[in-house]
Amino acid sequence: MGISVMGVVWYKPEHYDALLGMFPDRDKLHSTFEEWLKDAVRVTDQLRGNGIAFRMVFIDPDTFPAWCVARGLRLDAGARARFATEFVRGKAPHK
Repeated sequence: MGISVMGVVWYKPEHYDALLGMFPDRDKLHSTFEEWLKDAVRVTDQLRGNGIAFRMVFIDPDTFPAWCVARGLRLDAGARARFATEFVRGKAPHK
């Protein structure tokens, strides 16, 4: 049996504001990268502490919108989660 790895959506500081402006559910996200990062580190620390293998999957403002459009998805949390899952399974573009 293979090891299962969870994809965790991750952002680069230089992309956060641009992505936030694209997401229809931006009101559910942190308003600054620093706030998001603090929470994201807490979550990944919990995953690590629970022995859950994960890989950080970066969302890129240049490629993610086209990926969503090609699949008929909104640029929301569901699409971000699906992208991360497909990325760790080797089905989403690597950049």
